[in-house]
Amino acid sequence: MERSFALVEAAVSCGSPTQGTEGAFDALVKAGLPAVFGDARLLPMEKLAPCAAWPEGLRHLDTVMEVCRRLRSNVLDALDRGEYPVVIGGDHSCAMGTLAALGEFYGAENLAVVYVDAHTDINTDQTSESGCIHGMDLAAACGLCCGALTVGRNRVNLLGENLHFIGARSIDPPEYGIVERAGAHLHTAGAGRERGLEAVLGQILPALEGKHVHISFDVDVLDPGEFSATGYNIPEGLTLAQVGRILKAVLDTGRTCSLECVEYNPVLDPGGRDLRALMELLRGAADRLK
Repeated sequence: MERSFALVEAAVSCGSPTQGTEGAFDALVKAGLPAVFGDARLLPMEKLAPCAAWPEGLRHLDTVMEVCRRLRSNVLDALDRGEYPVVIGGDHSCAMGTLAALGEFYGAENLAVVYVDAHTDINTDQTSESGCIHGMDLAAACGLCCGALTVGRNRVNLLGENLHFIGARSIDPPEYGIVERAGAHLHTAGAGRERGLEAVLGQILPALEGKHVHISFDVDVLDPGEFSATGYNIPEGLTLAQVGRILKAVLDTGRTCSLECVEYNPVLDPGGRDLRALMELLRGAADRLK
């Protein structure tokens, strides 16, 4: 039976300091992404104006949470229809909505996440210096943040022991302790260079056995020499070929239940170079899933 897909928009950029990522879905749809995923059903989202006030330490809280609630509903709708959700952000705060839906649908104990990102995004509302919620999404999903960041019915949608970071290279000092206490598995970009990507994958892939696997891919994991249309250009990132290899390896397990791509900013890509590169990565992912 042929797999059906839903392209789900997460129209949020105010979870980060940089605006523009809310336009990524429209840019990718215009570039032909629905056809790449077999004429996927589109679930667009109204673009909300950022709220003007928020509690201390939680920038644009009301807007971010409203987007995440709508995203949770749309992802659950796709899952209920038997579709494979492909979430397009937006900044990475949207992962709270995606993971709320997945944790609710599959159960937190049955879900694993491969988090391909330059950051670990596991600050809490107490440790974040910026107050930007796109750096707290995993802490929220694991139930480590205040209740204000709970999306949906469950406080905990992901167990730390089932969280696998790959490519991280910009980690706030408090996050190391949070990762360790959560029991998550941290494979930094540096570790990948030292041990080799295949060795890192060799540690991650066996741990996915028996789980429903979500891939969350933040384009800032890429080296800015190859991809720079994002708010965070951090040197010594992964190459396009390496990210393609990661996606292929995880998708080929046959365990994935969803894919998320975030933080592409078309405003920073006037010539469309990075859009074309991202389309190729997503085309490669779609080919593994069909």
